[in-house]
Amino acid sequence: MDANYNRFQERLRRLDHTSASDDSGVVVRPDGLIVPRRRRIRLSFPWRSLALAVTCCFLFKGFMIWHQGAAEYSARLAELSDQTAGHQAAAWLLAMDPISAWIGATLTDALGRPPV
Repeated sequence: MDANYNRFQERLRRLDHTSASDDSGVVVRPDGLIVPRRRRIRLSFPWRSLALAVTCCFLFKGFMIWHQGAAEYSARLAELSDQTAGHQAAAWLLAMDPISAWIGATLTDALGRPPV
């Protein structure tokens, strides 16, 4: 029984140490009342989501360059840029860049031309 008691006391010491540093969201007042603590709102920019969206955009453009061919892709972008402001914004976003062209060329080297 003495070994169990020692293990129990050790577990209590560990719990006491972890609860002291734990940010659990509650505070024990001096009179023993447990009250919730206001959580601080953490405003941060979603960098990981932004990086994922940019990567997906490059991959999509590279796939479209591979699928349509660079000349056809450029012709469609020129056609798109002659339309409304929304279409012009899309043409600007989908414009060929070195990264997308490299992805398209890599897909062409790896997979060959797509079937028509």
